Amino acid sequence: MEKYYVIHNSDGDTTVYSYTKEELLEMLNDDEENDKYFDEIPFEVDTNYWGEGTLIIRGKIVKPKEKKIVVNFDID
Repeated sequence: MEKYYVIHNSDGDTTVYSYTKEELLEMLNDDEENDKYFDEIPFEVDTNYWGEGTLIIRGKIVKPKEKKIVVNFDID
């Protein structure tokens, strides 16, 4: 299932929420504060400098998997 991740900064505190599409649309339509939404990842990667900005990312969480690779040499 596709999820939407909402990253928000307020007064130096960063929060991350996960929503379904329906939940996100409900949240956006109920938003009375009219937040500033970024249309790309801000140049400043430290969210403390985003002001009151909000970034929404659509995707899925992935976890790297360990892959064991063995190389053996042999000579005659």
